[in-house]
Amino acid sequence: MLNLAPQNKLGLYVDSLLLAGSGAVGYGDTWPPGLRPEAFGAIITAPVSLTPRKGRPQPRVAEIPGGFLLDTGGHNPGFRRLVESQARAWRRLDVPVILSLAGGEPGDRAWMAAHLEELEEVIAGIELTVSENVNLSETAAFIAAARRATPLPILARLPVTRAAYLARTALIAGADALIVGTPPPAAYPASKTLVEAPLAGPAAFPFTLRALSLLAELDLGAPIIAAGGVYSLDDALLCLEMGASAVAIRGLVWRDPAAARRLSINIRPFMPEEDEG
Repeated sequence: MLNLAPQNKLGLYVDSLLLAGSGAVGYGDTWPPGLRPEAFGAIITAPVSLTPRKGRPQPRVAEIPGGFLLDTGGHNPGFRRLVESQARAWRRLDVPVILSLAGGEPGDRAWMAAHLEELEEVIAGIELTVSENVNLSETAAFIAAARRATPLPILARLPVTRAAYLARTALIAGADALIVGTPPPAAYPASKTLVEAPLAGPAAFPFTLRALSLLAELDLGAPIIAAGGVYSLDDALLCLEMGASAVAIRGLVWRDPAAARRLSINIRPFMPEEDEG
């Protein structure tokens, strides 16, 4: 087992280097044919906000050379409804569930984190996404608020273009691990409508590599999960060579679940025999 939160008393233990990235399998309830929970060391849910969000109208996806843009507008059922509908299913999943908490009003994420106490045996950790435009003090404030609210491991998802700038602040504020991360925003037309969203697909991979390279120079001593543009075993192994502790996939799950399953099998021989954390 690999511990992705070695400084946290609860730890975050996974049995595979491959995670299902944020929303790859919805809230753990959307599994493509042939792909099951045992393919992953953990799953990261789609983001959930304190109150429901309708999301943006169609089109939400724009195909671009080498990838795609996806803007859901944050569509989700809201925290209370999600927990009520999914808690039993999460208990049945034989894989750690990391709940992604979306921002909103100040304190929303801390409130949701504080109300996961009854699910501590079900939820293995929480993901907090750091927005592209937040500063150091804002980053520290909302991560520290979540840290005070829950003992669960916190994974801070950083924008790749600012990961090196924000990483140390996120860790000092209480993050147990870093996810690298959210690619830069882009825009492209779809059905005569301009879709604006972070870059996704293989085109995002070079940004992930650059962020990993910059973080390696900081020698932070914390687990890093590479997420963004990982589509092959070679991609995953390159991330691991550059200092990532694990990798997360999303687009590959949607576009080619059979390839995602092969990757889950082929990466297992590279699992460390013993966690040194």
